Amino acid sequence: MTSNAQRIVTGCIAVPVLFALILFLPQLNHLAFCIVVFLACALASRELNTLLLHDKQDMKLPLPSWLGVLIPVGAYIEYSLEDFGNITLYTYIFLFSLAMVIEMATGHKDGFKGTRVRISLSLLQLTYPNLFAVFFIRLGFFQNAWMWMLTFFALVFSSDTFAYFFGRWFGANNKGVVKVSPNKSVAGFAAGAIIPALIGLVVAIAWPAYYGLSWWQGLLLGLGTAVAGIFGDLVESAMKRSSHIKDSGSAIPGRGGMMDSIDSLAMAAPIYVALLFIFNAAI
Repeated sequence: MTSNAQRIVTGCIAVPVLFALILFLPQLNHLAFCIVVFLACALASRELNTLLLHDKQDMKLPLPSWLGVLIPVGAYIEYSLEDFGNITLYTYIFLFSLAMVIEMATGHKDGFKGTRVRISLSLLQLTYPNLFAVFFIRLGFFQNAWMWMLTFFALVFSSDTFAYFFGRWFGANNKGVVKVSPNKSVAGFAAGAIIPALIGLVVAIAWPAYYGLSWWQGLLLGLGTAVAGIFGDLVESAMKRSSHIKDSGSAIPGRGGMMDSIDSLAMAAPIYVALLFIFNAAI
């Protein structure tokens, strides 16, 4: 089976399963979905660790890669307990402080030559995708959470899908505009941004009682989410190109690693949630 065929089959299986998970297991603020997020973060963090240290012989970061999952776990606890405190922020600061303390204690092994690199990479590993994943957890605590979650995934998946097919159909003569991903085309970028914007416009006009968005808010919600997702894909492309790696892993047939599958989602989620707060929706 070709890579493209694997990609299509994976999408046809994974998307319905994800949507079913959101629709039929909403208990405890979509705990089942949140557990999937935790597992995805653990796998993506492991892939990122491998990517970051790909050309750094014998270098090891102070913290295990999976430990960053405590950040979205802390977010779930924080939102569940409501006014209990900024558990997410404290968890993030604690883990980064722990990384610096461990580096202080162990950096002498190479004469502290790699200390700046290890601390910098530790911060990146905690932040991406773990801190970004907090916004996935936040979606589960909105009113009518299932609707906002499905809308989010529909916007990002439609952006990815239409960008892919429009790029293949109409992008032969307009590739190479973005150097970090020379196979991406203007046609693909345009379709990946415009079609989700139109989807946002349609749902805002068709179901105003449910979404509570004006037509222009729906348009901006779709456009902003899609553009953020596109940049998420490009950022990961830059990291892989820097490490001379084609895929972040092989966990997802036809797509590569977990990072390859959630890069757009991770970057789009904060923008999507921020726009909902700005538009005073889902609150």
